Amino acid sequence: MAKYLDALAVSHYRGIGASIQYVTHLSDINFFIGQNNSGKSIFLNLIHERIPFIPNGKGEKDELGSADLYRGGSEGSLSAAIGISTDECLSSVLSRLNDSGGSNHLLTDPLETIINNLSYKGYIWIEPVGGGLRGVKLWNDEVKKDAKTWLTFETWRQTFQLFTRSSGGSIEQHWVPNTIDRILSSLSISLPESMLIPAKRQLGPKGEDFEDLTGKGLIDHLAEIQNPDHHEREKNATFQRINKFVREVTGKSDAALEVPSNRRHLLVHMDGKVLPLTSLGTGIHEVVLIASFCTIYQNRIMCIEEPEIHLHPILQRKLIDYLEAETDNQYFITTHSAAFIDQPGAAIYHVKNDGEQTFVSNVVRPNDTRNLIDDLGYRASDILQSNAIVWVEGPSDRIYIRHWLSLVQPNLKEGIHYSIMFYGGSLIRHISADDEAVDEFIKLTKMNRNFAILIDSDKRSSRSRLKPAAQRLKTELSGKNALVWITNGREIENYINPDALHKVLRRLHSRTYESPISTEKFDHSYHFKQKGSSSDDVFTRVDKVRLAQSICCESNELEMFDLRKRVNELALLILRANGFSDTS
Repeated sequence: MAKYLDALAVSHYRGIGASIQYVTHLSDINFFIGQNNSGKSIFLNLIHERIPFIPNGKGEKDELGSADLYRGGSEGSLSAAIGISTDECLSSVLSRLNDSGGSNHLLTDPLETIINNLSYKGYIWIEPVGGGLRGVKLWNDEVKKDAKTWLTFETWRQTFQLFTRSSGGSIEQHWVPNTIDRILSSLSISLPESMLIPAKRQLGPKGEDFEDLTGKGLIDHLAEIQNPDHHEREKNATFQRINKFVREVTGKSDAALEVPSNRRHLLVHMDGKVLPLTSLGTGIHEVVLIASFCTIYQNRIMCIEEPEIHLHPILQRKLIDYLEAETDNQYFITTHSAAFIDQPGAAIYHVKNDGEQTFVSNVVRPNDTRNLIDDLGYRASDILQSNAIVWVEGPSDRIYIRHWLSLVQPNLKEGIHYSIMFYGGSLIRHISADDEAVDEFIKLTKMNRNFAILIDSDKRSSRSRLKPAAQRLKTELSGKNALVWITNGREIENYINPDALHKVLRRLHSRTYESPISTEKFDHSYHFKQKGSSSDDVFTRVDKVRLAQSICCESNELEMFDLRKRVNELALLILRANGFSDTS
């Protein structure tokens, strides 16, 4: 996978008015989810038609068409920017210094201060000069109006001299503007071609040009890569990757795609028979088209409109899993399907329209997810559709559970064999056992008889008692088809080897981390002592999601306490819920 865009901002474009909409923390795969007519397609149109700001290759923007103009109460012209994270910006500036033999050890702190002050929402917002051919500029010059107050007079002077290798001048006319200009000169907008797969797509007849991603000309192109000439044999590898996807979505290990000599349709060899692709149903036909486009074109920004049309949720997830594993594009996808909400590693954005303009927000917290599901019209009864439910406190728990399950049963896939849902830790920690919220949660879990719930013990010692709500859940929910997993230590992070845990913490918090405090079984094992602080000054504001992501990339250990036993029990529950034998 690849990521070319980190963040976007836009105003006065189509359904977006004067209220600037920021799309931050973009990932390899990004879903814009909302009701019909909420404005989801605005963001795909922006990316496909207006970015990378050089549609005609000459550094000039094409004029906006009438459909692109905002027609609400406030007037204004299109304004759009790309966001570069402060970390990436600082890294880019410091790498330039390394290349030129600069003095980073003296410049790191003041440059970081300047960059942070230039930022908004954690990003430097820039737009191209001359379509990007003459560098970039700040999207909003107002952010630097108080710049001389960001550093002391002497620090500004020293930074200016070391950074620009100049001397003299004044703080207002030279030191501040020249330093900021030098920072901006280290940044660039370099984006690949963007392509759009529209909602209406159909395999066209032979003889058409392969000019867009509607399906026209695809059959001729597939024929070419199926049997390329002797000097282009490498093209067949692309065709074989598409075949791999066909085997995945059909569940048939012998399935193979073929373009016949008449090129009238696509054939599928399967179970000793040869059938037209269309005979497998509209869903298979549709998903093979999308996968083909995304396999043929690599290292692009791909915009896909409503891939869920005609697709069962399992096919939707198989498509996204394939795109993630087998292609090198960044994806922007509009949908009103809830099947994508839990896609691991994806960024989810909730798009709404209040009647005046379109708004977008990141879906990060469990409450954000609930609001999105409500907006789409889904109800709690949808829990019945999952073969098994794993209830966890929050996003970091989900990351650990998915990783640990993959170590003992690699074939189990979230969204296909099981779903993970959040209950929120406050349900356990801060309410009594007879609270109405506990009653409602117990009713909710019983809507699907194959479930597990992971609960932090929150014990401070081996002699501590469970919180009343946790004890009640353990008593009432344990059963033949249910697993109540209460952590053997204080919380889920205690299952991580302390050395591995603090190796990651030291890297994630390199500027503040000094040493571990206590990593025993019933301690907050991820807390640490800060640099330059007193012995009782403990750093507790750890980003547990980033910590979990890093740990799961580096550690495959399951030997702490009862972890392996519990993960095996959870895997067994999911296997049985899906009708697999215990040894599958």
